[in-house]
Amino acid sequence: MSERPAEVPHDVHSLLSNPSLLLTTDPARVIELLGRADDSRSRAVAAVYRASAEMHGTLAPVQRRQVLMLDAARLGDSELAEWFGAADVPGQHAVGWGPEWASGSGEPRFLRTFTGHGAPVTAVATAVVGHRPVAVAGSRDGAVRVWDLMTGSLRHELMTGHTDPMSSMTAELLAMATALVDERAVVFTLHAFGPVGVWDLETGRSAGELVDIVECATPDERRVVLTMGKDQMLQVWDLVTGAQISAFPWVTDIGVLSGRLVAVVAAVDQPVQVWDLVAGRQVSECLADVDAFLVEGQRPFAVTREEGSAPRVWDLVTGRPVEGSELAELELSEANGLSGVSALTAVNNRVVAITLDYQTEPELVGNWTADYRDKEASIRRRETAILSASRVVLCAGADQTLQVWDLTTSPERTDDIRAIRSAPPGDGLQALSPDPGERTDRWDLIAGRRGGRISTGNAVGVGPRATSRSLVLEGQMVSLAAEPDGTVTVLDAVEGWPSGRTLTGHTDRVCAVATVPVGQAALAVTAGLDQTVRVWDLETRTQRGEPLTGHTGQVWDLDTTLVEGRPVALTAGEDRTVRMWDLTQAQGGGRRRSGHTGAVVALTTTILHGKHVVITSGSDETIRTWDMASGHQVTDALHTVAAVMTTADVDGRPVVVTASPDATLYVLDPVTSREVRRATPSGHGRVLAMTAAILDGVPVAITAGSDRTVGVWDLNTGKALCEPLTGHSSRVTAVATTVLDGRPVAVSAGWDKSVRLWDLTIGRQIGQPLTGHTDWVTSAAIATLPGGPAAVTKGRDGTVRLWDLSSMAQVGSHKLSESRTSGAIAVTETESGRLVAAISHDNTVRFLDLATGLRATPDHLLPLPVHALTAAPHGGLVVAFGPEVAVLRHQASGTVVEQGGAAASGAERP
Repeated sequence: MSERPAEVPHDVHSLLSNPSLLLTTDPARVIELLGRADDSRSRAVAAVYRASAEMHGTLAPVQRRQVLMLDAARLGDSELAEWFGAADVPGQHAVGWGPEWASGSGEPRFLRTFTGHGAPVTAVATAVVGHRPVAVAGSRDGAVRVWDLMTGSLRHELMTGHTDPMSSMTAELLAMATALVDERAVVFTLHAFGPVGVWDLETGRSAGELVDIVECATPDERRVVLTMGKDQMLQVWDLVTGAQISAFPWVTDIGVLSGRLVAVVAAVDQPVQVWDLVAGRQVSECLADVDAFLVEGQRPFAVTREEGSAPRVWDLVTGRPVEGSELAELELSEANGLSGVSALTAVNNRVVAITLDYQTEPELVGNWTADYRDKEASIRRRETAILSASRVVLCAGADQTLQVWDLTTSPERTDDIRAIRSAPPGDGLQALSPDPGERTDRWDLIAGRRGGRISTGNAVGVGPRATSRSLVLEGQMVSLAAEPDGTVTVLDAVEGWPSGRTLTGHTDRVCAVATVPVGQAALAVTAGLDQTVRVWDLETRTQRGEPLTGHTGQVWDLDTTLVEGRPVALTAGEDRTVRMWDLTQAQGGGRRRSGHTGAVVALTTTILHGKHVVITSGSDETIRTWDMASGHQVTDALHTVAAVMTTADVDGRPVVVTASPDATLYVLDPVTSREVRRATPSGHGRVLAMTAAILDGVPVAITAGSDRTVGVWDLNTGKALCEPLTGHSSRVTAVATTVLDGRPVAVSAGWDKSVRLWDLTIGRQIGQPLTGHTDWVTSAAIATLPGGPAAVTKGRDGTVRLWDLSSMAQVGSHKLSESRTSGAIAVTETESGRLVAAISHDNTVRFLDLATGLRATPDHLLPLPVHALTAAPHGGLVVAFGPEVAVLRHQASGTVVEQGGAAASGAERP
């Protein structure tokens, strides 16, 4: 049922104080108005709405309500979660499940997410275009996107990536920088290969590309400059007018020949040619059919044969023909062949040899000069030049004019980005000369800062340390520089010496640094390889609040700007998003629950000190223990790698049993983090599933592995209680335990499409395999039927099947409405006693009535992908989504609320 968006009231407070109106109003309009919240309650509602703002535009109101309830819990505001849960959504299901609590990567300083990139976003910069702040984001997909920071709308998409003609690969974007060039906002893009591009941010069109200077010269009293782009196109420009005189592709060498600037052109499958660069004409035809040789072991000669003419011998040292007696004196019979000389060109009855072989690029040898030649390259290229003591850069404009931009370091800034101006034309350009400075000068001068993950030598990896733009702090010009140990040093921008205390908090190298003034003070923002973004007060040199969280991967770059007078930070992430943060808003309430920084991949429950707890394992290599009632962490994080985990009681105390990537089993105390027993190699190859049970009073762990077996392990001794249980013909991916007729049993399932039941007391299979699934069985859970225990299995065939373990028969099979190849399953019981299977898929948890196969309650949407589920005591459900964990409780029956409040049945086929 499509909902017509509600009309937005003129009073934004009316919108933010009415949850039903907030749920049904066009999200784009709501997001645009959130910045007007000016009291604590409205700002709290705005923070909750922003937490998953990128999702709201694609959701129905009932799903929006679910996400807002959870985001309120993530921000630690249970009152707001209940407020959203009580909202009336006409024609939609009432709330089925709601959060009791959630761990808190929800961040009240978060403002907006920008999405659309098809690969990680590795660079971000800011600018002001038409008096409106914009973010410019570059990705490994080769695209650069320009976003309006006030509305969140996409202004331009620039396809800046160049494709390598040999590999057909698009160049990765290494860095970006924005600047005002002659009062026009532009962005410079630096790629792994290809030119540095220049793009007009107003129009979204190319403004040209920066070119390397090959030589400045004044032949025939005409001042010219030779430039070359990454495509080896040599261009000759008139320095007075800026007009292009000529252009030559496939240039591999240049020099002075008989007083003229010439270039060697070696196009594919074409004769090698020599061109006069200023006149724009070919010097002469190359002499074909060349033999070259050395006489007396050192002196080079060449022989040319042209049709209808006698062969001629040329001295390659003097360039002159060898004739008469001089020719007769040559000992040609003792000559040795000289490889590499493929052609000769004759100028004024003198020749210059052109070498061209598979090892070297074409070049001129002999009677010519090339004083600026580099020993390591056929053409010496410089990125900057000197003009009247100023350092300048050259841009080949999109309009085919040469632009000379003054990059001399200057305090002049507009909108906190560098201002660059064109060098004036005329006689002053006569002094233009190549700059012998280092290659990195051009980019550093343009950017005014440096990113720690890039090197302007086009090598991705650990490059120069990250630095910030300079700013004035207590009357002193300073900049920030990242150190290898994760600290950030404040430097005197003039002298380069450290100034005061360093910024300490990151646990790994910092890869991006930015600063922003806030009133009379200044803030710094840093992003590190420890996957955190931190905000610092530069006056006190202390961190402001907790790190900014929300990105689900590495943060590669950041920048700062002002939006409606408010300082904000933009962060670019591995998760393909750019996020915007309010740097002035105080962190709310101190109720947020920090936790995992990587995805939660496994969870289980147990009792610790008389209280129910949830234990979670994350890809951040930590295990955390949460009080199930309050959501507070009750122990310090346990640092270990554990993709598979269970809990048990050993010697009267709870322990965590984990399996490492090498299939070793560890028994750990969740309070002290110490090993309770010596580690045990399981021999599985890889442990894919694990659970625990009590066998004759002995705590045991049951493991399932990639070696097609099930193992049973005594947790007191660490030894196997029996030989591996065999029978599966492929890897075993699920295992669960229960008690059948007073005996502990295990249920296993795997890629062989079968479900098997094992008597753990004697270590043997019970009966025949349970068959019915037509594809891999990926998950298994235990339920209780009136007649005894049952198993619930989920397969890649898109079905959920119910098995009565007493009769060894399938008693239910329910087809999901769409193929769900993976995901977790858990079984819980509603207050009315109905057995419900919770099934995860992507960001959704579906609730299936196992008796009827009907949808028990509406699907529950979460902001991040669901990786693990488990049943909680008293009918709850523990859900791991992204790096977070939440406890959900069933809150209302699955009913549809009609206009006017009448109720109708909400049962629906899945």
